[in-house]
Parts: sequence; C-alpha cells; structure tokens
Amino acid sequence: MWLTPELENICKALDTEKVVALLAPSFPVDFKFPEIILQLRQLWIDKVVELTYAAKLINMEYEKILKENPDKQYICANCPTIVTMIQAKYPELKDKLINVASPMVVMHRYIKKEYEPGYKTLFIGPCVAKKMEAKLYGIDYAITFQELQAIFDYNKENNIPHKQHFEIDVTEAGDWDFDKVYNDYTKIYPLGGWVAETMHLKGIATKDQLLAVDGPANVDEWFHKFKENSNIRFLDILMCNGGCVGWPWIVSKDAIEARVQRVKDYKEYCKKDKIWAKLGKFEYSEGLDITRTSEAIPA
Repeated sequence: MWLTPELENICKALDTEKVVALLAPSFPVDFKFPEIILQLRQLWIDKVVELTYAAKLINMEYEKILKENPDKQYICANCPTIVTMIQAKYPELKDKLINVASPMVVMHRYIKKEYEPGYKTLFIGPCVAKKMEAKLYGIDYAITFQELQAIFDYNKENNIPHKQHFEIDVTEAGDWDFDKVYNDYTKIYPLGGWVAETMHLKGIATKDQLLAVDGPANVDEWFHKFKENSNIRFLDILMCNGGCVGWPWIVSKDAIEARVQRVKDYKEYCKKDKIWAKLGKFEYSEGLDITRTSEAIPA
C-alpha cells in the first residue's frame, strides 16, 4: 500500500507542526467513538475538536438573520457543492445564500482565535468538495474519511510507530475526549433536514416556511419551487442523499439509513456525558467572524 503525495505531505506536517483536527460530526458513520479521538492523537495530532460548537453558533446567527429580515428568503450555505451550483447555474439566487460561513470555516477561525499562534488546522470529513472550500478559506489541510483510513492502514501495514512523545494512558480521560467540545443536538447537523430542525424559530418562522431537502435527483426542482414560492423563507438543502452521510468518499458501504442511524445513536450516547455540557461556552466566541462574504467562494 502507498500514500498519495498529498497524504505524505500531511503526515510529514503532523510530525513537525502543531495541528488541531477539525472532525466533521458525520464521523460515526466510519469511526467509533471515543476510539477515534485516541487514534487521531496517535497520529501526531495535538488537539481534536468537533464542528458541533460552530454549528450551534451558526444556528444562532441564522435565527437572528431570519428574525431581523422577515420578508427575505435565504438558502443555507453549508454545502459547497450547492453554493457552487447556485453560482454556476442559478446566479439569480446568489443573493439568497445566507451570509454565514460553514461549520468547517467557523471552527477553523475559532481555533485560530482561541489557540496560541502556530497551530495548523486539519479538516477531516466525508466530502471532496469540502477540500476545495478549505483551500478557498485558508484552512491548512483537509482530507476525507477514506484518506484518513488510508493513513491508518498504511501506518499499520508498515509498522509506523505512534507519536513518540505521546504516552498512551487509557485511564486518562482527556486522551479520549474532544478539546472544546459542545454537547448539543447539532451533532446531527450533517443529516438531511436537520439544520432547519435544530433551529429555534418559534415566533420567527413557521414549519411551512422551511423547506428541507437532500439528494441530487430533484435539486433543480427544489430551486424552482423556492424561487416560485415566496412563502419559503429558508431552504435547507444538501447535495447528497441523506445529507453529508451520503457522500461517496465515506468508507462505509452500508445503506444510507444505517449511516443516518449511527449519527443519531452517537447523539444519544453523548447525552450521558455530563462533563461535556460545561465546555464550549458561547462567550468563547465573542468577536468571531462567522460571515462568508469576506472570503466567499467566487462566482
């Protein structure tokens, strides 16, 4: 087995630089929790954070924007494939893209603000399009779940040792936990329709003013419906079937339903951990730029 030049360079960076892994919340589809945290720390990764904290900040901003602009329509801009499609095929909808960055981008900015200078960010997720978005927004490195598994397999096959200065202590809880985690229902953010579902919109928008769809088959139909129905205030749309769990660069070959259930099971499992609720407080993000226009994907 061999690694691509890109993965070789990332592995070298992990050996020489301080790196924070930004783990997409769809990870339970391919990796077990909490074992994945320890596995990442063994790869010379210094800190591991989940994107759910950023997702919560994004939801709060969505709620604020919808409340302050009751007569406007918005399209969720979390999916880079959808953003690119709108800019290429539906330019008349560009001004409908909500001016809020994706969880990956927001968490990257948070890390650069919160941690001492010198830390690099490594996004790990199911989506190749996210790798392109990462380059546009200055994220240092980005790999898919398949590429992460390739690194694990390569190291095992070639007897590559774990991080030399990382002494594994299975009794040390911190080795198994996220850094700056936020235990909330935004852990199901990557599932189709759950951005809209996790927003607190009582008194702001009704259910019939939200349109939540996923999958490539009817994207054009949904865009037309959105344009023709001014009552729809927020379009929650993801390109892949089932949401981010449906992307082809996931390792799992299981049915979409099984992948979705793994993410839901992870959310329920995390409810039992009381410690997590104390981490990731909102005041940590004061002054954080979460807009997308400052580094927007060009048309």
